[in-house]
Amino acid sequence: MPANPIRSMRIPGEPPSQHAPLLPTVVFASYKGGVWKTCLSVAVAERLAMTGLRVLFVTTDKQEDARSRMGIPPEAPPIARRECGPGTITVLSARQSQAIELLYRQGPVRLGVGPHDIAVVDTPPEEHGGHLPGVLLIAITDGTDAARNLLTMLQGTPSNTDITLVKVWQTPPAVWAHDAHTIQRVVGRYMGFLEDPLPQSDAIKEAHDQGASIWTLRRSGTTMDVLNGVESLAHMAWQRMGMDQPWPAMPSPKATKVYVKGWDPNA
Repeated sequence: MPANPIRSMRIPGEPPSQHAPLLPTVVFASYKGGVWKTCLSVAVAERLAMTGLRVLFVTTDKQEDARSRMGIPPEAPPIARRECGPGTITVLSARQSQAIELLYRQGPVRLGVGPHDIAVVDTPPEEHGGHLPGVLLIAITDGTDAARNLLTMLQGTPSNTDITLVKVWQTPPAVWAHDAHTIQRVVGRYMGFLEDPLPQSDAIKEAHDQGASIWTLRRSGTTMDVLNGVESLAHMAWQRMGMDQPWPAMPSPKATKVYVKGWDPNA
C-alpha cells in the first residue's frame, strides 16, 4: 500500500508565499490612516475604467468609505456596478478571508461577481495591508512617523510583490527621493517611487466628501499635480497587465466652468 504524502511542517519564519492572484491586482496600503489611500485607489480605479477595462474594486476596510466616495448610496446592494466611460467598476466589500477567496482561490467568476480585467484593493490602515503576494503594491506615507510604520509593513511584503512608494505631503522632490532610497535600503529590496510628492488639495477632498469623481474637477494648481500622480499610478497598473495598446489619453473633465489663468485661485 503506497504511503500518503505528508507536507513538511513549517517552523516559524518560513519565507513569504509566492502565490499570485488570479487577475492583475493593485493594492493600496499604509500602516496609517488619513494618507489618501482610499482617495488614490478610487481615482486609479476610475482612470482604468476610462480606458475600457472592467475593474473589480475590493474594499477590505470596515468603514467602506470607497463606496460613498464613488457616489454609491447606502441602500445600494453589497455588489454595486458603476459605468465609468467605456469601462465599468464593480465595487464590493470583503473581509480579509473573503478577499483571499476572491483574488487567489476561486476568482470573481466562480463567486458570481463576473469576469474582470484587473482588481484594485483598498485596505485598512494596518501592518498586514502590504502582505498580499504577486501584486503591485502602492505603499503610501505622509510624514516621518508614517514612514517608520511603513517600514514595519514593508518588511513583511512578499518578494514577488512589486512596490511603489507614494508621498502625500508638500515636500521637495529631492528630499522625498532621499527618503525613498532610505526606505529601500532599510528594507533591503528594490522599490519604485512616484517622483513628485502629492500635495494636499482641498478641491479633491471636497469632491470625495460629496461622492464626486476627482476627474471632473478643474485641472489646475495642486489638483492637477495630484491628477498627474494618479495618471502615473494608473499607467503602472496598465503596464502590469501587459497591454500592448497605447495608453489612452486622459479624458476631458465634465466641468464647464470657465477658468482664466492668473485670475482664478490655485493657478
